[in-house]
Amino acid sequence: MLLLCCLTGCKPTLDQLPEQQLIDQALQGNGAAAVRLAKKREQQADFSAALNWYQKALDAGITTELAAFIALKQQQHGFLATAAYLEQYLQQQQALNAAEVDLAAEYGLWHHVTEQIKSPPQRSNASCSLTLQPVVQSRAGSRQLQLLQQQWQQDPQLSALSVCFLPEIRVNSTELQCSHQVKQRIQCQYQVLMPFVAKGGFSQLLLVAGEGNANYNNGIVQLAQSSSFEVFRHEFAHILGFIDEYSLTTQVAQAECNSDKIRPNLLTDKSQLESYLKYWQLQRHQVQLHPVDSCNQAGKQAYAPVRALSFMRSHEAEVPDLYFQLMQKVLTRPELIMPVQYFYAYLARQQQDWRSWALLMEQAAKQGYPDAQESLRKAVTIPTAP
Repeated sequence: MLLLCCLTGCKPTLDQLPEQQLIDQALQGNGAAAVRLAKKREQQADFSAALNWYQKALDAGITTELAAFIALKQQQHGFLATAAYLEQYLQQQQALNAAEVDLAAEYGLWHHVTEQIKSPPQRSNASCSLTLQPVVQSRAGSRQLQLLQQQWQQDPQLSALSVCFLPEIRVNSTELQCSHQVKQRIQCQYQVLMPFVAKGGFSQLLLVAGEGNANYNNGIVQLAQSSSFEVFRHEFAHILGFIDEYSLTTQVAQAECNSDKIRPNLLTDKSQLESYLKYWQLQRHQVQLHPVDSCNQAGKQAYAPVRALSFMRSHEAEVPDLYFQLMQKVLTRPELIMPVQYFYAYLARQQQDWRSWALLMEQAAKQGYPDAQESLRKAVTIPTAP
């Protein structure tokens, strides 16, 4: 075919060019040749070379291959590195086409996106014992949040709780930087949320961002952007003081199992039963003690107040009726739930940012949190030293 083209004067196609000629053309700025090489290297599983040729195609103006390049880059370098690259790339463009805006949303570069935020169904403020502020760092997180809120509304137990969700806040993934590590706890740069927390209007943060193990700590529910409703339900219960009924880590077990705090779903000793019944205003027949593994690492036998397998032992299990009643009881005293502002006040104190400490502590105190009120009483003036 190449000989025939030479005799007749026709120009060979890229597919007909020898490898070296294809490379030469790509190096001379032929974007189509670079794309051809990128596809070949990707098929050969030479991903580093494929990325290199895709980049040369983009440099030559073949922007239709941006999505393919970005997908391969995420596969090789991860979500956050890809988002950082995409942010730099988009900043160099004078105007974005629809495909580029779509990629910006997928990678949480929200300053390039104008799509509207869908607000969840709202209760009146008077019926909100607990208000959650959702935060997302990508479109996947936003979609999953909407799904979780729909499932919440459809759940006969949780939808009956006096809990409200505010419209989501979108934070650029390159700022929030939530991790994407399978089987590891998700970690984010929570400090960047300080301005939102300081404004108040909610008591808990709900992050649907990153990938890995969901968790709850210090007023922050951290879900993966693929977390199921069952995982959300489990982590939400931690806000209300419910403890895992499977074996806790040694550090957590030592803290929780040696505390005299009365938890809704855990007795660290059978001798706590009378105090438990009195605190939660329950009758003896309502409680059936069942051994659970929570305190194994602390050398103690703990007990759950129900015999049935619960969602605190297995995410997919049901919420026992007693646990639902206890959730409602906790929400009658929401001021005893630590607000996230109290945690952020602690972070501000670590930075010796006393002005932010006072503002955040005041927000926590306004919600009735006793420890915050006590801290403000002790601080007659804004402290100037630790």
